[in-house]
Amino acid sequence: MQVFRAETPAKINLFLDVLGRRDDGYHEIATFFYPLPAPTDTIEVEVVDRAGVTVVCDHPAVPDDAENICIRAARAYAAAAGVPASWRIAIEKRIPVAAGLGGGSSDAGAVLRLLNRACGGVLNPQELLRVAATVGADVPFFLGPSVPALGTGTGTTLAPVPFRRDLCLVLLAPEFPVSAAWAYANLDRAPRPAARVSAAKFVETFSGGTLQALAAQMYNALEFAVGDKFPLVGLLREFLDGEGALATHVSGSGPTVFGIFAEPPAPGLAERVGAVFGSELTVLGEGGGRR
Repeated sequence: MQVFRAETPAKINLFLDVLGRRDDGYHEIATFFYPLPAPTDTIEVEVVDRAGVTVVCDHPAVPDDAENICIRAARAYAAAAGVPASWRIAIEKRIPVAAGLGGGSSDAGAVLRLLNRACGGVLNPQELLRVAATVGADVPFFLGPSVPALGTGTGTTLAPVPFRRDLCLVLLAPEFPVSAAWAYANLDRAPRPAARVSAAKFVETFSGGTLQALAAQMYNALEFAVGDKFPLVGLLREFLDGEGALATHVSGSGPTVFGIFAEPPAPGLAERVGAVFGSELTVLGEGGGRR
């Protein structure tokens, strides 16, 4: 049997503004996706000789039924490409689950890419993009997540932005999930100040402004509700501020908090995090940029 394999990257949202609610129930947003070199998941798609799509995963929180976004992606691909769905998908998780880092969407994007390769490129890039948009709002970005991109509409209309800088980042990921649906439904749970700049201005600063200006313009409209429900989020931001971060924010719907630094924090960051918050926290990056 043929097996196709890919590493799937995570992302953070350096900017996320919610512009309003659409007639279809979704929200109009403007967001800036920034891909991370690590952590990654590993996806394997195996072509099997029996009908149907199955998924196995080494993480107990990932469903193995129709709720799994990779199964939804595979079925959507089969319908669009007009091919029989006869695949086994294996997921090795390293990206925290429901953490605002896009792990599930990244896995689904990889499934679509691998299936299109397995089927000889039946769908062209625009057709594959349309399928991805039906699976999830972040999935189109993960069809080609090697460069940052501005996402508009529901996040599915993408404008790639070439790398002009590698960011020094630290991510702190609490080991509890927050669903994107909850974050959007509770958007007004806490007072939400307006973004200082537009998404277009943020892209301009990313491309040519100072790091300090970029840090000052970062924004996430979802983080206020998340921080109100989970006080730990505010404590994590305060901790990274104390480590010298230029700015700290929640990524996506959270609860992962990231800090952007001019220089990597002092050695031993993970130990300091453990001393303050205990072991129920994943430390990612420790100040490294893209490799």
